[in-house]
Amino acid sequence: MKLLLLVNGNAKRIFEAQSMKQEDFEIIKINEKLLAKPRKMLNYLRQNHSEIYFGCLSIEFQRFIPFMLIYILLSKPKKGGIIDEEGAKIKFNAIKTILITIPLLIVEAVGSFFIVVYSFIYYFVWRKWKIKS
Repeated sequence: MKLLLLVNGNAKRIFEAQSMKQEDFEIIKINEKLLAKPRKMLNYLRQNHSEIYFGCLSIEFQRFIPFMLIYILLSKPKKGGIIDEEGAKIKFNAIKTILITIPLLIVEAVGSFFIVVYSFIYYFVWRKWKIKS
């Protein structure tokens, strides 16, 4: 049995667009907030399923793709992907996730950290010092 974690969208339309049978899937409706709770997500992913898919309205507007791929990497079967109502599909690839997705996520986090530090220094330290002199 396969697992579909439905983030948003309609499961019936997703199955029609992907030419998959709904009878082969266990469907669990989740929201985007649950993606930020690894323990609950891993409880779903560690169950006995042959493949794990995340379903959404449109992959183009999905902002949690790296996290979904990491969850599939941590799951038991390590097979599946992300599917949407428009027929688009991101197939899971462990090597691509490890070598590309995770490093890009780390670079993005480090870049965001530097922007926050720079903004703090500029707005709260430099401007106050500049105004006083």
